Amino acid sequence: MCQSERQNRQRSCVYRQWRAIVMGAMLALSGPLAGHSSAQGVVADAEAGSVLEFNIPPQSLGAALNVFAQASGWQISSSSDVTAGLESAGLSGTHTREQGLQVLLSGTGLTYRVEGERMITIERGTLLPASSAVSSAVDARVSAGPDEALEPPVKQKPIKVPEVVVKEVRSKETGTTFVAEETSSGAKTATPLIATPQTINVITRAEMDTRMVQNVSQAVAYTPGVLTEMYGPVMRDDYFNIRGFDAPQFLDGLGLLGVNYANLRIEPYGLERVEVLKGPASMLYGQSPPGGLINMTSKRATETPLREVLLLGGSFNRLQGGVDFGGPIDSAGRFLYRITGMVRDSDTQVDFAKDKRYFIAPTFTWRPQANTSFTILGHFQKDDAGNTLQFLPPEGTLRGNPNGVLPINRFVGEPGFDRWKRQQYSIGYAFEHRFNEMWKIEQNFRYADVRTDYPTTFYLDFLRDGAGVPTDFRTISRLAGLYRDRAGTVTLDTRAQGNFDTGAIKHQLLVGVDYRRVSGRTHRGFSNSPDLDIYAPVYGQSFDFPLIDFASEQQREQIGLYAQDQLKYERWVLTAGLRYDFANADTQTRDFFLDEANSTRQRDSALTYRAGLNYLFENGVSPYVSYSVSFQPEAGTNFAGTPFEPTTGQQYEAGIKYKPAGYNALLTIAAYQLTRQNIVTPDLDPGHFGFNVQTGEARVRGIEVEGKASLFQALNVTAGYSLTDSKITDSNNAAELGHRLSLTPRHQASLWLDYSLKESWLAGLNLGGGMRYIGSNFGDIANSLNAPSYTLFDAAVRYDLRQVHSSLRGAELNVNLNNLLDNQYVATCADAACFYGARRTVYASLRYRW
Repeated sequence: MCQSERQNRQRSCVYRQWRAIVMGAMLALSGPLAGHSSAQGVVADAEAGSVLEFNIPPQSLGAALNVFAQASGWQISSSSDVTAGLESAGLSGTHTREQGLQVLLSGTGLTYRVEGERMITIERGTLLPASSAVSSAVDARVSAGPDEALEPPVKQKPIKVPEVVVKEVRSKETGTTFVAEETSSGAKTATPLIATPQTINVITRAEMDTRMVQNVSQAVAYTPGVLTEMYGPVMRDDYFNIRGFDAPQFLDGLGLLGVNYANLRIEPYGLERVEVLKGPASMLYGQSPPGGLINMTSKRATETPLREVLLLGGSFNRLQGGVDFGGPIDSAGRFLYRITGMVRDSDTQVDFAKDKRYFIAPTFTWRPQANTSFTILGHFQKDDAGNTLQFLPPEGTLRGNPNGVLPINRFVGEPGFDRWKRQQYSIGYAFEHRFNEMWKIEQNFRYADVRTDYPTTFYLDFLRDGAGVPTDFRTISRLAGLYRDRAGTVTLDTRAQGNFDTGAIKHQLLVGVDYRRVSGRTHRGFSNSPDLDIYAPVYGQSFDFPLIDFASEQQREQIGLYAQDQLKYERWVLTAGLRYDFANADTQTRDFFLDEANSTRQRDSALTYRAGLNYLFENGVSPYVSYSVSFQPEAGTNFAGTPFEPTTGQQYEAGIKYKPAGYNALLTIAAYQLTRQNIVTPDLDPGHFGFNVQTGEARVRGIEVEGKASLFQALNVTAGYSLTDSKITDSNNAAELGHRLSLTPRHQASLWLDYSLKESWLAGLNLGGGMRYIGSNFGDIANSLNAPSYTLFDAAVRYDLRQVHSSLRGAELNVNLNNLLDNQYVATCADAACFYGARRTVYASLRYRW
């Protein structure tokens, strides 16, 4: 062995022998190897025999190969058909590149072929039994030297790996990639994104960490076709407009239901990913608007230990700390845990408005046997904040004002009175049991409770038909309001999944029933508040505290029965589903001032469905077409007391998805037409003032493009563009015909680049930067106020402190800047009120993982 000219002559013979033995033993402990013939060879690269340290957790094989490609610098090409449904046990410790790849492929029945320097193709091949693989690996490494090619082991009879239509396991994102392999939102099964016949945008944990997002609105800010933060940096809730319509939020596939202001707001530090599902989703999730929805995935207990401490500080005296701990409790890995917590204390860009939060989310997993898991998920969150939602007049924000431009920090409320307090918690579980290779059952449950206390003083003139400020252009009228709401929600989703064949057609069948119930109550009170000079405000004038004079109680229920089948024939994938819903709503109101009580009852039902077809080319191109419908109950009655019919929606979509071989990247191009009927519009009969009718219809046509890539363990890219052409096509108000939908920019574009320097003296330094363009938008369908377009620039600098000293391994310093140029812009205007967008923020954070 010591005579080989291919050995590194600077190392001693003894060192080489010991390293060969150690590496062979480590390889043996990692499990069986995927064999390869001598014709396949090894990569003709000087780095092939060098040793690297890997830390790839168990996950889908496709995702593991993507991470391995980044870590090794090799370009891995694998067809989704080859890796679909396969899992990798992960890779940890030090290995050569070749050893690492073999360990990842162990137990999968797959092998690899060398196409050129650093080019590897994964294909179906021969699998060695564990014992022969281990002995062959050790013997070959000791006899041939660590840097020489392995001789091909004796071929054994291949183990048949059953194919399924889509992957059967829940995706586990890594901490480095912007590119998601699969989605759990688009089919309620873990489905490869390229096999999903609709647009789904995924924001991974890595992307959220890179941009240091502070709320879910910021998480989706680079997603095409989505408008968010349209009311500025609001402490109250996250608001989303997708393809022209409001979008509901889901957590772990279960709806986040509320009543009025009693809504759960999810802390992004407790999330693993955010998925934006575009288009009607009623077939899977029941009543929802046609534009789409936001589905968030909570952090779960982990098999591999993780420990993280995060400290952050910056603009507006922000101080924030977070912890994230998890791992196995016992040596067998049957009991797993994770605890995520965060504390924040901060001012905001609005005077007298604080941002305080306390958050903790424990989760626990019990796996009594290999085919069964039971995970408990919970969280508690308390917000003690001020009111950053400021209704400002157009004069001085959007339009000119003789007194000048209103400062962005202007507060039109009353210090000491205005506040936003919310306390929320949830407890639930995710249960899964696999009966055999064909069938499994899942059940997800959650109970959530939220209470809010919201006394606020706001600009009143926007209620007066757009009257604007009085003639002096500086004095506004105000109203003091008191809002106290509470909601309790129960959500339950039970489904069975079967994988089987009927001749040449492979099926993944999903049959389920879900139930949701929300019980809430609302209390309201109002009183007059003194006028305010918005250019020289004088606070502290006395006024009567609002007394509760209106109350309501509401119970809403929905039961849905659904069935879906994903059928695969050769390279064709057909997704088809059907659902029937029963929705009930009972509301009781009491007006103490008028001494009146009323009650309404609504009973709705609807049949919804969808169908989509993909073709999976071998080169990673997947064209698709789809059609889907939606329904959403509409609360209230017309003048005659007749309850409104549910609004309905339909969408046609066609697109192409492309996952290039050998690259961790995904490109999606989609075109769609979306129509919504039964939109509620004001009743124009003079005798029916304050009532609505259902005559409206809107149509949205659009194009969306998104590309995401994580390349060579150095470059992360996300880019997007959307063209959204919205139009009112039917209304009882002829003046609205042809108008654009509110909060729907015609053009949006975004780009984020993040590059890691690894080879130079700046190794360990990451530089990132982004651009967001939001086109002009109207705040109402009357198109009375047009907020102009704006462009924002963001930046990020990250440094791995282990480059300073090895004792700092796991420590990372980050500096993030949003709205880098401090662009002062109006996000939107509606009903004679305008809202400033978020100004520049600079945050520095220190993260330590061990």
